[in-house]
Amino acid sequence: MTSLQYVIDSMCASVTVECVYAMIEALLSQGQFAVDELLPLIQTKDRSLDLGSAKIIANSALEDMAQRGLIRIEGENIFSVS
Repeated sequence: MTSLQYVIDSMCASVTVECVYAMIEALLSQGQFAVDELLPLIQTKDRSLDLGSAKIIANSALEDMAQRGLIRIEGENIFSVS
């Protein structure tokens, strides 16, 4: 798996690792969410990103958080483990 930092550094300047994780945490604070709900948030932070690029960033962040046991992914749905 490619690190989230590498993916972000390769694609854009306005989005940071911290801000992507904060977006995910904010969505989780409202309950489960779908991956597609995260994409416009990422695109809003860096308007140069197309949908595909935003999805790559989102998936990298979500995979990292799942591997660390912070979230659970079921299909397109994201759940908090706590």
